[in-house]
Amino acid sequence: MYKVMIIDDEEMVRWGIHDLLDWESEGFVFLEDGRDGKDGLRKLLETCPDLVLVDIKMPGLSGIELIQAARSEGYNGHFIILTGYAEFEFAKSAVSLGVREYLLKPIDEEELGRCVRKIREELEKTDGERLYHSTNEDIAREELFRKIIFQMDVREKLEEQLKRYEISFEEHIWCTAILTDRDLLQHRETVSFQQKVHFFLEDKSLYEEKLTADSQFVLIHRGIDYKRWVELLSKRNERLKKRFGDSLLITVGYNVSKWYDLCYSYEFAYFLLEKEFLFGAYDVLSVSTIEEQQNIAENPSPEHIIMLIEVGDLDGIRGCVEKFRLYCIRELMKEMDIKIQIMYNLMLIRNGIEKKYGNLTEGITQLMEELNRAEKLDWLMELYCQILQDMCRQIGNDGSGTVIKRMYYYMEKNYGQDLKLESFAKMFGYNSNYLGKIFRKEIGDSFNNILDAIRITNAKRLLEETNLKVYQISEQVGYSNIDYFYLKFKKYVGISPKEYKKKREIVSEGYT
Repeated sequence: MYKVMIIDDEEMVRWGIHDLLDWESEGFVFLEDGRDGKDGLRKLLETCPDLVLVDIKMPGLSGIELIQAARSEGYNGHFIILTGYAEFEFAKSAVSLGVREYLLKPIDEEELGRCVRKIREELEKTDGERLYHSTNEDIAREELFRKIIFQMDVREKLEEQLKRYEISFEEHIWCTAILTDRDLLQHRETVSFQQKVHFFLEDKSLYEEKLTADSQFVLIHRGIDYKRWVELLSKRNERLKKRFGDSLLITVGYNVSKWYDLCYSYEFAYFLLEKEFLFGAYDVLSVSTIEEQQNIAENPSPEHIIMLIEVGDLDGIRGCVEKFRLYCIRELMKEMDIKIQIMYNLMLIRNGIEKKYGNLTEGITQLMEELNRAEKLDWLMELYCQILQDMCRQIGNDGSGTVIKRMYYYMEKNYGQDLKLESFAKMFGYNSNYLGKIFRKEIGDSFNNILDAIRITNAKRLLEETNLKVYQISEQVGYSNIDYFYLKFKKYVGISPKEYKKKREIVSEGYT
């Protein structure tokens, strides 16, 4: 079936033309109508109909101007001009644009049918010629590999055609690669994609077969491992970048040993293309790009990040963000899932920080709003890191002072948690024994004794200021074992928690 489009600013005219003929029996199927010249030109260039019926007189862009613009963009389809009697002489000026058919309004059914059938005959003749010329080996080979990659025919028929073109289909290493442009993916116009591809493909040693698919070029190689092919493609891409100031985005599938499995190599290359958001730092992507991340990625918890913020470890924060970036790549997370995870983390982290230190400034909120606009993973992660480090600065602990002072600061704020010297040692990259020695040297006592002292000081405060039971206070200050709490309290205060509370009540009553 051939494609037909009507471009007319009068809706009744468009409806009338739809109803005048049995278009399907004439061999045509309708595309979406154009409501005026500008709308019609846009739709025409997007869909490339075989036949366009266009009104000569429309607001904004006349029929003649529309045809001129379409021809200048390379459109070679057929036009029928719809015109009133007064514009008929003007309409005939379109002969220079290859328009040979005109219909006067109101449209006559028989005249419309005659024009449509005449154009259909021309289209069929052109198709026949095109089919004849497609026997050209280059075109035929491209069509053959298109059928292989997109599984458009049965294996036996494809195998016959491989034999016809003397293409060896015995076991080899087969592989596919997709060439496209990030500017195309993001709807930006820079250097022409066609220019870059033309330069890239001048080196014919890089591929054995090529074909086009939408806004992509697909390359096929045989007898070379994909890792070596990645190296060769990368070198060519570097040359292209020096020439044009910009490179192509290339995704490489994995090796297959059978020609009829090329479809799977292509599907993996296309899968990588869909993950382009994750790999903004790479121009050539392959399975190796993912494998590099397998053993070095983790997803740091919000609780760990809060701890880093509180101790002022700016480098540690950046390290956590980098680990999360690698984790996203390893897990091949979708863009929206990454952004949702970051927003969820920030909500937990912000709530945890504000409970202890009060509200953070609006600058944090503004940065969080920018996260959704990030077009690349690296940009997104830089914003994430900046927000976390700004939280650190806002609570007044931006990494200044010694590691020991930062530890002490954190212990004072988080004495109720399960704090261990080993955890701090891991955070700051120290041996735990060494960290314990420098802690004692700077503070004057051991880590555990200082932690006990902080906890007992806060236990005394809670005994004085609240009506909490002793076991509740024990849990709040970090002792899960009530007997152990009694032991430590008596060691530091000299009496039991209950005796201390009773003594403070007597003192308080004496003052009243």
